[in-house]
Amino acid sequence: MARTFDAARRSALVAQTLELLRTRRPGRLTMSELASALGVKRPTLYFYFRDLSGLLLAAVEDVYRAYAVHITARLAPIDHPIEALGELARATVEYQRERRDLVILLFQLWAAGDTDPELLLARSRAAGQVLRADLVSRLRAGIDRGVVAPCDPERTVDLVLTVLDGTIVAAVTGSGAPGVAVEELWRQVLAPLIVNPSARRRARRSTRGAS
Repeated sequence: MARTFDAARRSALVAQTLELLRTRRPGRLTMSELASALGVKRPTLYFYFRDLSGLLLAAVEDVYRAYAVHITARLAPIDHPIEALGELARATVEYQRERRDLVILLFQLWAAGDTDPELLLARSRAAGQVLRADLVSRLRAGIDRGVVAPCDPERTVDLVLTVLDGTIVAAVTGSGAPGVAVEELWRQVLAPLIVNPSARRRARRSTRGAS
C-alpha cells in the first residue's frame, strides 16, 4: 500500500528535529542517526525528506509560515498601512531576537547540506508571498484613500522586506543594531509617507477652489 503524505506529520518531524539539533552539530548527524534519535524508521524519514537539505527546505517553509501567522496577528488591528509596515519591521526584529538560536540553526543546516542557495531563497520567497501581497494591497488602498502619499506600493514593501532580510544576518552574526536600523527606516522612509489629516483637508479645499 502506498504511503499517504501527512503534512502535519512532516511538520512534527521538522519541529522534533530542530529541537534535537539545538544541542548537536547538524553536520555530524546522519539521516540514520536522526531517525534513531526521533524514534522513527529510516524509510519514514526518507519519505518526508530526501536528506538534511530536504529537511532544511521543510524547516524554512515551516518557520516562514509560523512567522507569517505571527505577523498577520500583530498587523490585524492596525488600520493605517504605513503604521502596519512599521509594526511589521519592529515585530520581525523582536521575532528574530527571541528565536536567534533557531535562525542560527537553520544557517548551520544550510552549511551542512548541499542545498542550492537559489532554491532555498525561492522557497523562502514563496512562503512569504501571501504576507507580501497583503502588505502591497494595504498600501495601494491607503493611497486610494488619501492616507498614504503617492509611492510605488510594491517597491516600498520590497524595500522594507529587504531591510528585514538584512536583520536576519545581523541576528546571526551579532553585528549591527537591527532595532536602530528599523527605526531609521521608519523615520527616513515610512513616516514621511503618512499623509497628515490637516494636509488632506487643505488639499480637498484647494481642489474645490480650483473647480
